[in-house]
Amino acid sequence: MSKDRPSGASDSEPPGAVAGRARASDLLESILVAAHQPRVALGDLAAALGDRAFGALLLILSIPNILPVPGLSTATGLPMILLGAQLALGRSSLWLPRRLAAVTLDRDAFLAVVRRAHPWALRVERRLRPRLPALVGARAERALGLAVMLLAAVLALPIVFGNQPPAFAIALIALGLIEGDGLFVLAGLVTGLIALGIVAAVLLGLGLAGDAALRLFYG
Repeated sequence: MSKDRPSGASDSEPPGAVAGRARASDLLESILVAAHQPRVALGDLAAALGDRAFGALLLILSIPNILPVPGLSTATGLPMILLGAQLALGRSSLWLPRRLAAVTLDRDAFLAVVRRAHPWALRVERRLRPRLPALVGARAERALGLAVMLLAAVLALPIVFGNQPPAFAIALIALGLIEGDGLFVLAGLVTGLIALGIVAAVLLGLGLAGDAALRLFYG
């Protein structure tokens, strides 16, 4: 993916940054500046982010599930599945179906999430720098797309305590893609495995509880 810095980005770079590379906080700041309409369309957002749309949108869509914001797991999980599928197919630019591109988000609610994420991104990106390039190359992105699809599918399910772990894993992968940091991608994959284990344990617990309840009431 191209790493061009958008106009207006800060000239001060934290240690490890590469000149000309737009940082996660820069992308979030550009959204804050560009969002003027009462509703924010996903298509307009993707167009504004350009060739950084994959990582940036994955980060933006995962954040509400980390905070968490109630009722958004399915609404954010389904678009992330589509993003993951396009990464897996090796697309260099993001395509959104017309209906999905036309989906709008309330500007104030959306910007509230972005504002909360911006200082967090500033803190986290101090630890980000280009490394382990094999994990952020074109071939790796295909495999990462499959991982994102699986994690997003789990995130979209209405599972108690099942949204935050996969959302955090996707956020780490997204930061790694934005910054070209393979170590963060690796951390995201490890977190994803842990997240899947947590969700599997929750589902197993619910299944055992349901079986016990049936045995109690029906012998």
